[in-house]
Amino acid sequence: MKRIIQNILNFLKYSRSKGIILGDNVKVAGTTLSGKNKIGSKSIVVNSQVGQGSYLGQSCQFNQVSIGRYCSIGNNVRVITSTHPMNEFISTHPAFYSTMQQAGFTYVQNQKFDEYLFLNKSTSVSIGNDVWIGDDVMIMGGIEIGDGAVLAARALVTKNVGPYEIVGGLPAKLIRHRFSEEDVKYLLGIKWWDRPEEWIRDNAELFIDVEKFKKKVTKLN
Repeated sequence: MKRIIQNILNFLKYSRSKGIILGDNVKVAGTTLSGKNKIGSKSIVVNSQVGQGSYLGQSCQFNQVSIGRYCSIGNNVRVITSTHPMNEFISTHPAFYSTMQQAGFTYVQNQKFDEYLFLNKSTSVSIGNDVWIGDDVMIMGGIEIGDGAVLAARALVTKNVGPYEIVGGLPAKLIRHRFSEEDVKYLLGIKWWDRPEEWIRDNAELFIDVEKFKKKVTKLN
């Protein structure tokens, strides 16, 4: 019954927004969906921002995440915001550093370790524009992912990812860059994702080749 009610509430809240599609048993709360978004079944998106054209697959879990425009996010992608001390503290158990009683008890009266990874008070992870994240990727809190980046399936992302970098592995490491340094600089300057949707639609055929895109868009400017 709770799932049915949640589906109805989501439909009533977002149905008037053009192009927004929510799967079954989706939880969207305190979140801005900018338009033409699709959230896959059983995904949870809380206190986040999702840019125009970006979509999430099934069973994703995002809390206080900023997502740019035209991002492609696969299934079962998760942001991990909690951590445990690994240095200096004798034990990693929260009873010795946390007052939150994750295990149902604590031995301390004051918080002794910052156990949540955030970029700032409102954002745990910042995902740029035109980012592709494969299935089963885990992203540690406090991470920034640059425009045009690619996170390979099942990667564990523990540090920032630069614009147009392709990373993968456990932990994720740089595999290569998608384009030359010159082309990356050009694309970051053009910021095609910020252009009106009509312009993007009219020039969509150029997106298959960076050289053709550069020639045409330079002339348009």
